[in-house]
Amino acid sequence: MIKALRSRLVSNASFGIFSYEIRGMHVAAYLLGFSALMSSLLALGRDRLLAHLFGAGPELDLYYAAFRIPDLLFVAFGALVSVYALIPILSRYGEGERHRYIDTIVVGFSVLVCAITAVIYANLPELLTRLFPSITERSYDALYSLTVILLAQPVILGLSNIAAAVTQLRLRYALYALAPVLYNIGIIFGIMVLYPYFGMRGIAYGVILGALMHVLIQVPDMLRDGYLNRFPRFSDVRGFFSTLRLSIPRTAALSISQLAFLGLLSYAGILATGSIAVFIFAFNLHAVPLAIIGASYSVAAFPTLAVAFSGGKNEEFLRHVQTAARHILFWSLPATGLFIVLRAHVVRTVLGSGAFDWTDTRLTAAAVALFSVSLVAQSISLLIVRASYAAGKTFAPFMIALFSGSLTLMLGWLYLRMFAYDETGAFIEVMLRVQDVPGGEVLALVLAFSTGSVIAALLHIAYFEIRFGPLVSAIARAWWQSLTAGFIGASVAYGTLTFLGDITFTSTLGSVFFKGFTAGIAGIFATALIYKLLGSHEYAATVSAMRERLWKDVATVSSAEGTGVPRI
Repeated sequence: MIKALRSRLVSNASFGIFSYEIRGMHVAAYLLGFSALMSSLLALGRDRLLAHLFGAGPELDLYYAAFRIPDLLFVAFGALVSVYALIPILSRYGEGERHRYIDTIVVGFSVLVCAITAVIYANLPELLTRLFPSITERSYDALYSLTVILLAQPVILGLSNIAAAVTQLRLRYALYALAPVLYNIGIIFGIMVLYPYFGMRGIAYGVILGALMHVLIQVPDMLRDGYLNRFPRFSDVRGFFSTLRLSIPRTAALSISQLAFLGLLSYAGILATGSIAVFIFAFNLHAVPLAIIGASYSVAAFPTLAVAFSGGKNEEFLRHVQTAARHILFWSLPATGLFIVLRAHVVRTVLGSGAFDWTDTRLTAAAVALFSVSLVAQSISLLIVRASYAAGKTFAPFMIALFSGSLTLMLGWLYLRMFAYDETGAFIEVMLRVQDVPGGEVLALVLAFSTGSVIAALLHIAYFEIRFGPLVSAIARAWWQSLTAGFIGASVAYGTLTFLGDITFTSTLGSVFFKGFTAGIAGIFATALIYKLLGSHEYAATVSAMRERLWKDVATVSSAEGTGVPRI
């Protein structure tokens, strides 16, 4: 039966269009960026459903709090088998050795993560009580049951990480890009279909369903390539411990970042009800351009960087990083400006429904603006960290994460005191137009996150300059061009909004969307014009790539028409 099932999976391993190889960093980045956009739109749809049902209230505080320990577990142990740990080793192995290595990683990871999960499960009541005393005091049973369900997620997604390493090594970026889309579809299914029957547990079941689809979409191609063709055995002991040696510093770095995030949410748990929900909603919204721009380029560049460095092509390695950094600046600086200007329109369009009221909108929009300040910094950090991992350098990113994570927590505590006892908090609230909105203290935590992110980026850049070669001088021109174009584009968008009029709590969704969309389009055209006038190389390369793609599509259509091939 198992062989028959495997044979059927292999024969259907052509999720056809998703299994082809993609060569070229920019093509891969654009594909991953498009996929990130699709996944982000689904994630925004998910958040809109949650906002409609619950608003920024106690139910969502409970839901997001339940994710914290499972997410920390995934970051801690999923990082052990991330693509950034596995691909450098896989790239050095022959085909047969790769199969033995993947078998070993599957067995080693499964044993390790299941053992740690059991320990966490045994101590879960005390952990939840210490992390979220206010929530456990009023809803302990619900928080406990949701967390128990979600503990399965890190195990499943860890196995998906292993599959993703093979998928990326084979340059099957389309298949890799589809996985997070399916993950969000599973969560939406949980909200729309399972929630009416199971309550909040139904949403958690949807999360697990999404995680299962995340891994299963990649399994058929792994089987077709000959992986997992028998029960996995722990045979490549040396490879396993080499992976641990490479990944433990990265795991520690990510764990520290996740602990800092958890600490900020723990602070939010003692603030006004709904503070956790506002923090997460705003974080998810600002993460859309981060995923589309920063994550896409860093993910697309990683296999190329790993191969270049392992082959001793240091100049090529440096050139790829510089190119990716310039394109990140090209996209992310204008995106930052537009996000800050259009924050209220974005929040109201995406989340403004049902129980999510005008007060929630204003506070979340202010948080989005503060998160967006660090968008460029986070994107550059993602690239440099992945470049360091591709070169097998993990200690420096760990030390930077340790310092910036600790600093973020200290700043969170300091900024909370400043907001409570100092005029600084009042000034920020006035600047963001939320001085009369209750619960503004959560903005102190967002500001702490952005401050820590900017400092971390500066440290990463300094390290890269010292260890690998010039970066600042190579991106200086792109920096000032992007800054100029982004500022003018944001100014045009702001002027357009001023002309169209402010939004209020009585504004309809159509009105809010029209004003935001019109201002956004005006800002984008202004940005493009300034890029062209400044002679931006990245702008010229982007336009050239789009024209080339368009002409290829036209040629394909013409060929199909000339040969009588039907077009779908």
